[in-house]
Amino acid sequence: MTPQTLDDLGLPGAVYLWSLLHAQQHRLALAPTAELSREILQVLATHEVLVLDTEESSTPVQLTPLEGIRWRWIWRAYHPSSALPALEDFLSSVTHEELVLTLGVALWQRLLRDEAQAFYAQQLVRCQFDPAWQQDMAFAQRLTRLSLSASQWRYCAWAAVRHGASLACQGTGPALVREGMYGEILRRAAAVAAGRYGRCGFTPAGAQPPTALAQGLACQWFTLGQAYWTQLPSTAALQAGR
Repeated sequence: MTPQTLDDLGLPGAVYLWSLLHAQQHRLALAPTAELSREILQVLATHEVLVLDTEESSTPVQLTPLEGIRWRWIWRAYHPSSALPALEDFLSSVTHEELVLTLGVALWQRLLRDEAQAFYAQQLVRCQFDPAWQQDMAFAQRLTRLSLSASQWRYCAWAAVRHGASLACQGTGPALVREGMYGEILRRAAAVAAGRYGRCGFTPAGAQPPTALAQGLACQWFTLGQAYWTQLPSTAALQAGR
């Protein structure tokens, strides 16, 4: 059923829609990974806020600025130009009760995973490795079940690619280089989780995360600042950023 109000749309949907419109306005990536960007748009399509245009047509469509995903607004309750300020008012008025905090932690956890994958892909490209190997980061995070911050996972990604570059310089073949990097992610993550590297982490210098969805969580819904990168997702961390 098409939502008639922002309350009907719900909190996750409201954050997703704010992120989409914010990305369009400021030329931002919607989310850290293309996979998550597509998921966001699919959720909004399920709510009948927009439709995804997968084929060329004569109907005017929007493109997400950096991913190039085609979509078209169909929500009659709001015009896109009025929806963004309404969403900002809605998000700023939400009381941070237990359910809201739980939803916030879930979104933060998903963003943390995708931030690590995106950074790993960036480092792979920088050293001329196959960016598709970024999926190894997702396996490492899921199979180890270690609790690290986004900053700490970024450090593990950097260390792994540095190790891979060293292996490649020694003439190691691509398959073994990839396995060597995956093993290095696992080793570094276990060491960081055990406290062997202290507060070691790669924290971006910018005041805001680079993607619209991360800004929606860290700057619009909550005020996390650098904690978005350095803290583990928790209700306590979100309450501190009210």
